[in-house]
Amino acid sequence: MISWVPKHSPLNGALVCCLILLFLSTGKLCTAQKGISYNIVPFKKEGIFRNDDKVGFDLRLKNNVGEKIRGSIKAEVRNYKGEQVFNQDIGFTIDANRSYAQDLKLENNLTVPGFYELRLIVAANRYIDTLYFGYGVDPEKIYSNVNRPPDFDQFWDDAKRDLINIDPKFRVTRRGDQSTRDVDVFLVEFQSLDFQTIRGWLSVPKDKGKYKVLYQLPGYLEELRPDSLRKDMAVFRLNVRGHGNSKDNTNADFNTFNIINLNDKYKYIYRGVYMDALRGLEFIYRHEHLKLDIKKVIVKGSGQGGSLAAVVASMDPRPQGCIIERPVYTDMRSLFLLAESQKVTPWPVKNFQAYIANPRNRLNKEGLFRNWDYYDPVNFAANIKCKVLFGHNLKNTVCPPQAAISLYNQIRIDNREIFMAPDEDGMNYVYYSFENFWIKKIF
Repeated sequence: MISWVPKHSPLNGALVCCLILLFLSTGKLCTAQKGISYNIVPFKKEGIFRNDDKVGFDLRLKNNVGEKIRGSIKAEVRNYKGEQVFNQDIGFTIDANRSYAQDLKLENNLTVPGFYELRLIVAANRYIDTLYFGYGVDPEKIYSNVNRPPDFDQFWDDAKRDLINIDPKFRVTRRGDQSTRDVDVFLVEFQSLDFQTIRGWLSVPKDKGKYKVLYQLPGYLEELRPDSLRKDMAVFRLNVRGHGNSKDNTNADFNTFNIINLNDKYKYIYRGVYMDALRGLEFIYRHEHLKLDIKKVIVKGSGQGGSLAAVVASMDPRPQGCIIERPVYTDMRSLFLLAESQKVTPWPVKNFQAYIANPRNRLNKEGLFRNWDYYDPVNFAANIKCKVLFGHNLKNTVCPPQAAISLYNQIRIDNREIFMAPDEDGMNYVYYSFENFWIKKIF
């Protein structure tokens, strides 16, 4: 299910899709000064077109001045590769204080399942406004580059076996300097793969009773600090190796962390990171005595943390829910394709390109893809059995929706939901309100 503003309960199992219109602020700011106001909406209110839906937008322009306006509209549509798939020039004349209406039909033989950007250039009376809109066509039918190695399960069974053979030596220390009147904060430490010490923060309300648990994993090089504000549930925030207070043996920077041993799938940094996250979940289930309700656990993350949440939920069936927000690293082949079509190559592809460009690393692009197939969150998704909330934003160059949807479409359960937000820098307050509602509904 894809949702925007949940006007009714979104947990009824129906697949209702809604994509938010995107537009530049210049269009709206100029209209009051230059005499034209716009009302542009898709034929389908949600901005998602399926099956036999007519693909297009209703264009409504209003002349707000006392003289006739003559102008033109140039409509251009590009697919996720940046290829132009539609263009049309429309001339218009609007009498003083009157309106102009036009149905813009966008479907043609190049319209296939995917995400598209519509650009409208409105030129009239010696000025030009440019507006951008996003829409989707049959997102559940988007082809995914799934290249799951035949020994994928064996590879990760071996990693889990290596982890089991290391005594976690869990240690929990109450931190009075971090605790508050309402919440006890504990420093958690344990041993993980390669005998690295991993740390995190557990926050538990002081009132009596057991508390449901939110297990949070970090974004790329993000330092997670204690959550001392939440009083309705326990929160365990884990800093995997190289993050926050878990940098004892791994202290790389933004440009080097995710390429550590990239040329060796058995030594690659994320083999240890994935096992750190899995052992963090193990900590929760082995410490019920800390007032943790182990029958009510949700794993959550955004960015890198979103991918880690998906991996953990695929490897351990015990959590009741998984929140995957703006996951990175999904569908690496598509990420490279999309990144290479940009004027400036975005992270993380930029890091990977720099690595394979160095001849000392002895790794080409195809070799990178073959190694990454063992780590791509898309290849874990089919094993997720718990309820899933998938949050993503349309204006995202790090993981464009065309690549992110590959992860969502590989999740096989019926009880999954997706929420698309328009913001470029992250999700908005509407999404986080929806997320809180979703958590309460799960529990």
